[in-house]
Amino acid sequence: MDIEFVPADLALERDLILASYVFTLPASQDAHAVVQRFAVGQTTGTWLPVPGLTRELRDRHEARIVRIQPIPAADTTTSAPDDASWYFATIGVPAVNIGDSIPQLLTTLIGNDASTSLEAKLVDLEFPRARLDAFAGPRFGIEGLRRVLGVESRPLLLNMLKPCTGLTPDEGAAIAYETALGGIDMIKDDELLGNTAFSPVVDRVIAYNEALDRAAQVTGRRTMYIPNVSDRPDRMLDTARRAVDAGARAVMVCYANVGYGSVEALADAVDVPILGHFAGSAPYFENATTGMTSPIASGLLPRLAGADLALVNTPYGGYPITRLQYLQTAQQLKVPRPGLRSTAPIIGGGVHPGTVATYVGDLGNDIVLGVGGAIQGHPGGPASGGLAMHQAIDAALAGRDVRDSDGQTPELDAAIAAWGTLD
Repeated sequence: MDIEFVPADLALERDLILASYVFTLPASQDAHAVVQRFAVGQTTGTWLPVPGLTRELRDRHEARIVRIQPIPAADTTTSAPDDASWYFATIGVPAVNIGDSIPQLLTTLIGNDASTSLEAKLVDLEFPRARLDAFAGPRFGIEGLRRVLGVESRPLLLNMLKPCTGLTPDEGAAIAYETALGGIDMIKDDELLGNTAFSPVVDRVIAYNEALDRAAQVTGRRTMYIPNVSDRPDRMLDTARRAVDAGARAVMVCYANVGYGSVEALADAVDVPILGHFAGSAPYFENATTGMTSPIASGLLPRLAGADLALVNTPYGGYPITRLQYLQTAQQLKVPRPGLRSTAPIIGGGVHPGTVATYVGDLGNDIVLGVGGAIQGHPGGPASGGLAMHQAIDAALAGRDVRDSDGQTPELDAAIAAWGTLD
């Protein structure tokens, strides 16, 4: 069955979503035939003529090949590898097959019909403008989050409350109070603490907000508490609504575990910012030959689903993400897209005052610095941990080296003495 090649610009005009993959095949295998079967299998789904498979149906619903490029770019048999070849291929999938459903998008792009399957990794997505508009994306985005928090331009500060789980609402609230005295912008649950019997979400919201109100009377700055509502969809939506009714000003969800579609439903259910946590997303991108890349799994898709801020893996905190994919993931969250607000990248994992200049240098000011142990584990206590982070941000924005102490920043000095810097 022949499939026409369609140039990328014409494909977008035809309302096709461009999905690009990398894969490897034995040198003797016909790459065009493999991609052709894959394109059919992921759309009309049959390699045999069947009743109803008309030319009109194929024209409207069958994918088209846009490009197939061997890597290295061998155009002659004498320059091609002898054993196996890598390829970069793009197919155009009719957007009408998908609508505004991220679950349907993933089923189509990485679902792999068994009879036409291809072990390939999804590395890029490009949408026709009209189809991108179908996804609501972040309701608040970076600018809206800044308005809610009353912070105009500096990097935002987020604390992941430690220990991760096991605290009662009152025990957690006591730590939240001490932490908020350091001027932290947001405090969130760790992803390991859900709606548990020993610490129900609504009870945490009430207890933490009371503690944060008391801290605000001291600091003049109101810290936002973000509870983790991740759960099966029905319970998640109910918990989120009750949490907001109890005073929650934002909620957190582990998008890969509950499903991107559930995040879309959550964004429709509550009128507060949504924090997207990357827990569970690694299996999507850790394999070099299957799944999809981190910029798609942890960048583009959470943004399309409605996350207003989302965690990003970095190469500095112990996780083996490449620097290129870390930068591209953050770019997918922030890059201007018509009709789609930007998502604030949260930098998490090993963040402390000695890392601030690096992250600001890499990504600019429109980021959230997610700090865990460097707050609660600061030698002077949680409040000192928050002050040290503020002092490090001030130094980074002024272009000062945090190691050049003038004796006026004892909290920062203690943090640098304890953990050093990245360079």
